[in-house]
Amino acid sequence: MSMNKEEILERNRKYNTHTEEDEREQYISGKAGIYAKSVFTLVVVIIAMYKRYKNIPNGDVWCIFMTYCATESLYKYYYLKNKKLLLSGVFFSIFAICWLLDFVIL
Repeated sequence: MSMNKEEILERNRKYNTHTEEDEREQYISGKAGIYAKSVFTLVVVIIAMYKRYKNIPNGDVWCIFMTYCATESLYKYYYLKNKKLLLSGVFFSIFAICWLLDFVIL
C-alpha cells in the first residue's frame, strides 16, 4: 500500500517542526562540537605548557579541562547509560578536584 503525495507531505510537516533540527543542522552542530573540542584541548595544552615553562602553577587550567571532560561524560551517561561514560566521568571529576586542590594549595 503506497501513500499519496498529500499523506507524505502531512507526515513531513508534523515531523519537521521549528523546534527540531534537521539532519544538516545536526551534522553541522556535531562537526562544530568536534572542532571546538579540538581547539579547546589545543589551547589548554599550550597554556599549560607555557605556564609550566614559566614555573607558574597550572592546576587551574587542568582543573577547567578535567571539569569539561567530566561534565561531557556524565551528561552523555545520563542519557546513554553507558557504564564507560560513568567511569570516565568519575575519573575526570576526581582529577578535576585533584587539580583544583593542587592549584589552591600551591
